[in-house]
Amino acid sequence: MNWGFESYKADPDVWLRSAEKDDGTRYYQYVLLYTDDILAVMKEPERFLRDEFGKCFALKAKSIGSPTQYLGNKVKMVTLEKGRKYWSFDSSQYVQNAVKNVESYRNKNGLGQLPRIKSPWPRNYLPESDVSPELSPIMSSYFQSLIGILR
Repeated sequence: MNWGFESYKADPDVWLRSAEKDDGTRYYQYVLLYTDDILAVMKEPERFLRDEFGKCFALKAKSIGSPTQYLGNKVKMVTLEKGRKYWSFDSSQYVQNAVKNVESYRNKNGLGQLPRIKSPWPRNYLPESDVSPELSPIMSSYFQSLIGILR
């Protein structure tokens, strides 16, 4: 990618460039790219997607517009105090899909259902004294795929 954007050091899927609003105010424009999900955060994101990004990459015309979903999360505009508008992410659909994925994996591998619990750890859990066996390479790969889903 070019157009004056630089990859953010903390997350290489986040690209930013300095820009200026009509009133002279400086701000950063962001483009978040992950596989085939694109989110442009700037004054005129649709124009950027059509006129700049779209000249180098094929985009579905119907997909350009205000976001409704990004990386499995629902996205919507909300109005907070003093009438200020903000974008909100709702991860409930994403979490439900992640849970279904774990349940499906456990069923396919004869591990049965997980018991319903109120906390992921026992009451007096001390992680520094945990001597649980390490995961096998296959289970480690599966666990990392779950983390990738949650990214």
